[in-house]
Amino acid sequence: MVWNYTYDEMLERVYSQLPVSSKEEVRFELPQIKSVLSGNKTVVSNLPQLASTFRRSVEHLLKFMLRELATTGEQKGSEFVFVGKFRQEFLQDKINKYAKEFVLCHQCGKPDTNLLKEAATTFLICEACGARESLRTLK
Repeated sequence: MVWNYTYDEMLERVYSQLPVSSKEEVRFELPQIKSVLSGNKTVVSNLPQLASTFRRSVEHLLKFMLRELATTGEQKGSEFVFVGKFRQEFLQDKINKYAKEFVLCHQCGKPDTNLLKEAATTFLICEACGARESLRTLK
């Protein structure tokens, strides 16, 4: 038996037999911050979980948040209290900014990164693609 298909016909036939994927799987989703207003303060209840998801220290994430919010804050048990009224959407934007700057690889976009401090410079090292980029230091 001889088949007389062109390349395009064979390609179309193969594609027609492939299963249709029902949804796109995302390996890493940015976590959502959980906050409530209490008087003139904002209480964030899941900062340690966010830091764990990002594979970063709570201290580093807290230092970033305090600098971005231009406020003071303190830890009370497992909650973090920031002085000032901040909407949840605003705080989420700051978490997204942290992820973009200190978690996601600037080359391949994957979250498989580590922070490495050498002398006065902090580097973002990607385990997936091997990229190495210097970052601003949080003081």
